[in-house]
Amino acid sequence: MKSSGSGKSLNYFKILSGVFNAFILTLVLFLAIGGILYYTKISEDMIPKFVVAVSALSIAISGIHATRDIDRYGWLHGGLIGLLYVTILLILGFFLIPSASYGLTTVVDLVMGFTVGMMAGAIGTNL
Repeated sequence: MKSSGSGKSLNYFKILSGVFNAFILTLVLFLAIGGILYYTKISEDMIPKFVVAVSALSIAISGIHATRDIDRYGWLHGGLIGLLYVTILLILGFFLIPSASYGLTTVVDLVMGFTVGMMAGAIGTNL
């Protein structure tokens, strides 16, 4: 049953736990993909595509899971989960890969993270 009081404003705990769950799921999926790449003859050229797919899947699953029991603003909760997830990845990339460049692709990543999370949050609220 959905709680009536939790839908009136943003639930920051749900957002932060959604982001945390997305990173845990990402780690598990990357380990699985690493094993697949190691034991098969799949080209390493597929890695960037796997990264995008794993990130989108992690945001979507976490967004749905985090918004299942809220009444309103599921789209915003999910969107913020996606936006924070991508923002944290970009910040980590800034420190871990100093030669990384940021530009239009950074904006596209942020928008796509928000959009995937927004759709997942809307789905989760309506489940």
